[in-house]
Amino acid sequence: MRKLGRELGVEAMSLYNHVPNKEALLGGMVEVLIEGLEIPAATSGGWEGKVREAFRSYLKLARAHPEVFQLFATRPLGTGEALRIFEVLRGAGLELVPALQAFRALSSYTVGYALAEIRGFPLELEGGPRALELAPPLKEVDRDAQFDFGLDLIISGLRQKLDPDGAQGDPPRRSRRGPEHQ
Repeated sequence: MRKLGRELGVEAMSLYNHVPNKEALLGGMVEVLIEGLEIPAATSGGWEGKVREAFRSYLKLARAHPEVFQLFATRPLGTGEALRIFEVLRGAGLELVPALQAFRALSSYTVGYALAEIRGFPLELEGGPRALELAPPLKEVDRDAQFDFGLDLIISGLRQKLDPDGAQGDPPRRSRRGPEHQ
């Protein structure tokens, strides 16, 4: 708080007129960023497309604010935006507990992917016994397609839970670069 006070040109103690402590300040930063999520309206498109777009927006937020996004890993999402994503899952036909489980799986995957992208993915780090063999394909990875691959795996599992008999949902998104980059 002293460092922030210096940056703002005020005494650190005066900051406590606005926030009770450092944790509240960091939590407020996360809340402000979360308000920037672009969650599709409940009336547009199928549930699978809405879920994809909501979590792609989450990843976009991480890419735009990598320093602050790391705080997401230590603070639970309890905002209206998180509730809107949860309601998309409920609107897809998931009961309360399965919708909560799906939300946790999707948000955990997205936060984990974003943090790995920020810090560096396993196998992309220099050295190691297979570094020379892996280097060429890793340089050509389409990160959006890679994220969508994992997202589609989760959505496919949700689709199976919703309709074990196999009726069609939204088709999975295909990579622009072909299956070898997924």
